[in-house]
Amino acid sequence: MSNHCTIYAEMHMVFDNDFDVYSITKRLGIVPTECKSRNETRISPLTNKPIEGFWTLKTEEKEEWDLGVVLNELMGKISAKLPDIKKICDENGGTVIFDIVPFFDGNNKPALYFERDFLDMVNYLNATIQIDLYVR
Repeated sequence: MSNHCTIYAEMHMVFDNDFDVYSITKRLGIVPTECKSRNETRISPLTNKPIEGFWTLKTEEKEEWDLGVVLNELMGKISAKLPDIKKICDENGGTVIFDIVPFFDGNNKPALYFERDFLDMVNYLNATIQIDLYVR
């Protein structure tokens, strides 16, 4: 039977101000998956103001049942940079959001759980976890 579950994870640093998000790449030495300053984002139809600027790092989309595999990949990319990430956000009014995104069919559900190391990272960064489930 083939695997009908695909999972990826993202870490976003979000800034609701004019902070130069491009400076994060140089400071961390990590190339983001996507990065936009606030003035480059679209205008919110609700507020008529630009949406927040962001710096995003995304894992590969993996055909995987186990969320731990994807989170370990993400943590491996950022764990040595946690103090820098925290300082960037603290000094510039940013927040960290972790997005977990599984795609699966109704009969084959992924194993969604968080190991202590990941929760410690979330706590250290005062981050938010968002889970977007997509049933195919």
